[in-house]
Amino acid sequence: MLIVAGGTGGHIFPALALARELVRREIEVVWVGRPEGIERDIVAKAGYDFAPVVASKFSGTGIGDKLVSLVRLIQGFFQSVKLLTKLQPDALVGGGGFVSAPVLLAALLQGRQFFLLEQNRIPGKVTRFFAPYARESFLAFPPEKPFPGRFTVTGTPLRDEIISGERKDDGKTVLILGGSQGARVLNLAALDTAAALSNLNFIVLTGKRDYETIRALVRSANCELVEWTDHPEELYRRATIAVSRAGGMVTSELLVFGIPMILIPFPGAADRHQDANARYLSSMGAAIVLEQTQISGLTSLVRTLMADEKRRRDMERNARALAKPAAAEEIAERIERCLVD
Repeated sequence: MLIVAGGTGGHIFPALALARELVRREIEVVWVGRPEGIERDIVAKAGYDFAPVVASKFSGTGIGDKLVSLVRLIQGFFQSVKLLTKLQPDALVGGGGFVSAPVLLAALLQGRQFFLLEQNRIPGKVTRFFAPYARESFLAFPPEKPFPGRFTVTGTPLRDEIISGERKDDGKTVLILGGSQGARVLNLAALDTAAALSNLNFIVLTGKRDYETIRALVRSANCELVEWTDHPEELYRRATIAVSRAGGMVTSELLVFGIPMILIPFPGAADRHQDANARYLSSMGAAIVLEQTQISGLTSLVRTLMADEKRRRDMERNARALAKPAAAEEIAERIERCLVD
């Protein structure tokens, strides 16, 4: 089995959770990613064989960059053809990221079966292009619009540490999450909110980029900064509520822990997919949506939610009802059934 995923933690870690489940079922896994991508070190640390394929982002760049990306796509396609011919995998799983494109294209033209993972309600460009040809696509949430191809809503595959986690809620801890790259606007708003609500404790996952800047601006003793962690479950356990971006992976993790969410979607996310995720979770009573343009209202919203224990308990119950901790097992089982058909 080949797994191809890269670029961001939101693509890599769900695919990694699935890889672990496949290996438990004695299915051999080889990971395909960019030689310079963060996936290479993560996958090496996890102990999987890694096969490099070149690729680069195509959308949102200038004409010169697009030409370079096109050349790299062609180069990656021929690398993928050679790799698939050599390894002869029974199937592939596309976990997302632009590195998936040349590999899935090679699989499609060679007539090999493949599956897709999609973490967001509005699928990315690679998913939209290849979904009609996939054996099956596995979705984290019900799609907002008609989905192109066969799909099952399985939830997002999550790491064992997340699935087995339990909260120790002290009733006064606010966790601020800006995503793997950090979010300066959330970090700055967190400092203001912490200073205004001295009766609460704040944990702010700043991201490596902004850590030193934010640390220099802290003006209250109730604000704990975390640069980055490979074990977010340690922070989730302590959270009464979470203020977060609305990416598919982080929201899926928060659902498993039953953490009431204030979601501030990243307005620059492709196709505004974070807005779609947030709207869904809000409609199901697990989250409150706050637009980034209204972030000055975060302090008031945190104060109100932290004072309303009944609403938090309702949100926790709704979140746990939406959580799908067995996603990796379900996906692996469905893949196994397809392989023996």
